[in-house]
Amino acid sequence: MPENFEYRIVIYSVSGGEVANILKGYILKGDERIKFSGVAYGRFGGQNVVPRFSPIAKKKIKEIFGSFKEFEVDLQQRLMRGDFEMEAR
Repeated sequence: MPENFEYRIVIYSVSGGEVANILKGYILKGDERIKFSGVAYGRFGGQNVVPRFSPIAKKKIKEIFGSFKEFEVDLQQRLMRGDFEMEAR
């Protein structure tokens, strides 16, 4: 993993049903907080998470990390491994 991919993931909302869940959270890189939402599903074909970012968030991620696509893959892998914090709201 590239060194510039050091960041934290915080999930503050999970809702959904038996097959899929909607996630809401943000990533933290220094003082930057970038929100995302996503779908996590896992009954058919294994576990998967698809994060979604606004166009503004995508631009900010590209500025910070250099590549949105590489960042997105890294984020998906971390979410799949459970490498995140849960925030009570």
